[in-house]
Amino acid sequence: MPVQRHVCFQPLMNSSAFFSVSGVLFRLLCLAFALLLLVAGSARAVEVQGLYSQAVPVTDEDGREQDSDMSRALDRVLVKVSGRQEVLSNPVIQKALQEPENYVQQFGYRSGPGPERQQYFQADFNEEAIDDLLRSAGLAIWGANRSPTIVWLALDNGSGRSIVSSSGRLAAAFAGGFQDRGVPVLFPLLDVDDASVITAADLWGGFSDVVRNASRRYGAESILTGRLTRNGERFTGRLSLLFRDGEATTVEVDGLDAAGVAALAANLVGSTLSDHYAIDASQSSGDLVLLVENIVNLEAYAALGSYLEQLTAIRAVSVRKVGGSTVELELVIDGSQKQLVETLALERKLVPVARPVNNLSEPAVPLSEPAPMVYRWVSQR
Repeated sequence: MPVQRHVCFQPLMNSSAFFSVSGVLFRLLCLAFALLLLVAGSARAVEVQGLYSQAVPVTDEDGREQDSDMSRALDRVLVKVSGRQEVLSNPVIQKALQEPENYVQQFGYRSGPGPERQQYFQADFNEEAIDDLLRSAGLAIWGANRSPTIVWLALDNGSGRSIVSSSGRLAAAFAGGFQDRGVPVLFPLLDVDDASVITAADLWGGFSDVVRNASRRYGAESILTGRLTRNGERFTGRLSLLFRDGEATTVEVDGLDAAGVAALAANLVGSTLSDHYAIDASQSSGDLVLLVENIVNLEAYAALGSYLEQLTAIRAVSVRKVGGSTVELELVIDGSQKQLVETLALERKLVPVARPVNNLSEPAVPLSEPAPMVYRWVSQR
């Protein structure tokens, strides 16, 4: 039975797709994003746009391959939303790929930029239908709020070794590959501060402690590092993913072009992060009580409701009581409470409060009930 999301934020108040980036534009985006992280002091989630839309290249637009084009677009959307390439081997998903029209909202053909005028089939899929499909297949859903991955690569081009910057063909390939997986990616600034703490030799030697230290200023919990040797248009070497304080996960690069390296990297990052953050409805933790402080006006109340409504981990919300500036909510969640806590930590609109809240007129929660989660609202956006 499909899982219905229902957010009931009561009587106080009623409450496209990625674009391709390369060259100078990608470098400017990386610079702006890096500066934003530096100002913020630690990584925040990025709300990924276009998870339920996809463009695929075609050779013509006469409609003869329309079903195939639609299936290929659905294929890519399912990988983005789940975060895993492996979902395509699921029997329920394989059947759905034979009937893509059941999930599409609108579609059409368009021409790409540049003199080649590559033709694309563009499809927008129904978000609720896609989510229900993944749930019915017993698969998890990775929400749109996703933490960025910073990329540190040492490249040997035959004349020396250097750290890959946000300009050039390799960075543009990474932008496209990570975009196809719905994973935010960031290259370092490579300014004086970076140069004082890390070198290409450190990356080549695989000194993870140095990489973690250099990444600290960016605040990213996901760090992709590696070394590559370029021979013509092909690359060999290895990539390693450092996620939080865990052991590195390493894959070998064996004669791949830039797009192949990017796809390999995006698959490594996407699979690892979705394992951690994707929400499986079959592993629901049931009901939780959430106490939220600092709800000082109707605007804050409405903003809190809008925020909770868009979290994948939360299936339903109802208001139990309001007292002073504190709201007591009952949540029905999918996945584990730990996943919900980590999802809230990504954006930091709600920050945990260690002390108990006693603003409400009712007695403390009975011992038979789980202890409430206590948070303070710090954003009214």
